[in-house]
Amino acid sequence: MKITKVEFTSIKVPFVPFMDVLNSGENALAAIPKIIVQVHTDEGIVGLGETERGVSEEHLQNAASLLLGRDPLGMNLQSLGLPHGMNAAFEQAVHDIVGKALKVPVYRLLGGVYRGDVPVSAWSPHHGERNPEKTATIAKLAADRGYRVIKLKARPWDIVETVQAIERAVGADMGVVCDPNMAFGLLSVAVKLARKLERHNIVCFEDPVPKGELSWYVLMRQKIDIPIALHIGGIDIINAVKEGACDYINTGGTMHEFKKYAGIAEVAGIPVWHGSGNDLGIMEASYVHACATTRNATLTSDVFGEFCRVDDLLAEPIEIKDGLAKVPQKPGLGVELDEKALRRYQAGKSRVVS
Repeated sequence: MKITKVEFTSIKVPFVPFMDVLNSGENALAAIPKIIVQVHTDEGIVGLGETERGVSEEHLQNAASLLLGRDPLGMNLQSLGLPHGMNAAFEQAVHDIVGKALKVPVYRLLGGVYRGDVPVSAWSPHHGERNPEKTATIAKLAADRGYRVIKLKARPWDIVETVQAIERAVGADMGVVCDPNMAFGLLSVAVKLARKLERHNIVCFEDPVPKGELSWYVLMRQKIDIPIALHIGGIDIINAVKEGACDYINTGGTMHEFKKYAGIAEVAGIPVWHGSGNDLGIMEASYVHACATTRNATLTSDVFGEFCRVDDLLAEPIEIKDGLAKVPQKPGLGVELDEKALRRYQAGKSRVVS
């Protein structure tokens, strides 16, 4: 088997109406394109991949040229030998090809499952100055769809009101991940907010203060009852674990990178979840396979594309019920691209490297 060509399609998929803050203005995530990658082989098997937002198509094309003529069945699936930052979409696509060729799901290529259903969360952006009721409405929609946890882009001036509004809307059973992206700013602010929120169902504070101040994280763990999570992006996971800076870890990367980082956390007895960049179905399918094969990926991962976006570009969405994503069982990633949806949200001409 040989890779004969790689096709790239840039797409922009809007967010659903109740997240319209992300469709326009300075927070317009929908305006940042993603690229769908289709890797073709001489045996007619096509592997699917999806990039993170804003990846350079030129760099992708250069990386694709390094794959032409190679046999996916003979490649080291843990390291494709591509430039840094170019691996994720191609890793998905190559695993998809190999899984289809061998007639096994990707999770078999990653070592086998620990669980057949992966816990996942819903998500809400911040809606501007003091708008907790809008977030509570989103939480109600999430609860109606069976989600048990919602992740919030939290801000110090209204997070307490927002959590209270969520509890009024759906009750105390809905867990809340507070992710301020370091916007709580000061250790003293984070501690005061935690003490106001401790009686509520707060799963954790994720990156409440600047991540460069790991000593603050160590001190927070001593002062508050809410678990502290670190998003391992821009910091050394080994140093964070060694310092005892967190109870939980949010990590990502390619499938094999995720498993490597999770393995470091597992040695220290730390549970993990898979983060996201508000992604679509192909990439999220790779998350589900990776989490299913990772022993300590027991926290709710960020698989909420079909909840947040008007389309996930899959012919059949990932099955999510009662806050659990069903691990795909078909060969490869186990998902099929919706070609009509791809054309509907296409942004510019498709490109081919052959």
